[in-house]
Amino acid sequence: MVRRHARASVAPSAFVFPGGTVRDDDRGLPAEPALADAMSTRSDTPIGAAEATALYICAVRELFEEAGVFLVRDASGQLLSVVEADISLQERLESVRLALQAHELAIGQVLTDNGWTPAFDRLVPFSHWITPRPVAIRFDTHFFVAELPPGQSALHDTIETSEGLWLSPSRALESDYHTVFPTEQHLRRLARFARVADLLEFGRTKSIFAVIPEVGETEGGRRVFIRPEIAETW
Repeated sequence: MVRRHARASVAPSAFVFPGGTVRDDDRGLPAEPALADAMSTRSDTPIGAAEATALYICAVRELFEEAGVFLVRDASGQLLSVVEADISLQERLESVRLALQAHELAIGQVLTDNGWTPAFDRLVPFSHWITPRPVAIRFDTHFFVAELPPGQSALHDTIETSEGLWLSPSRALESDYHTVFPTEQHLRRLARFARVADLLEFGRTKSIFAVIPEVGETEGGRRVFIRPEIAETW
């Protein structure tokens, strides 16, 4: 998980999953119908091939930018592995990461220049959340789950986040860690699984319902909740 900067306009100081917004240059890769099938077959909100491809490439790029994990394959089809002794590759990746964050490079150019292809098969569509209507700044967000590739280590960036760490879902739900409602709900869902393999297997077969949390006023203040009919099935 990464911790958003205290000065962030959205969810300051909160622990969140790496992620972000689709950029124009995320839409530069050829549309892949198989990705639309992966996102739409189990979903109540189907999307087209171009949009699905943009969401996948955004996930690959943002995971690299915010957590330093790059889901790509080299020319031989092997997942990128960053061995400690390969200083040249480490320096190149850090340079590329900074350039992507500064919008000086497009992800498509990075892939072409290095002979890499995105490892889309490592990303499993998991959920679809939309910010409640009363909230001023709204997001339409797709969550993915993935396993850390062998030979890579996570490292948070210092531009948008101030901290990065591995936590079990149950630990992240403790009061020491400030999270926002969607993050908390995902952590509760993840906490049911003891192994990554079990989570990925579940993620590949579960239904995906678009979740738009409701906001209600109670004696204790504003309360956010999920519609009862999808509370345990989203």
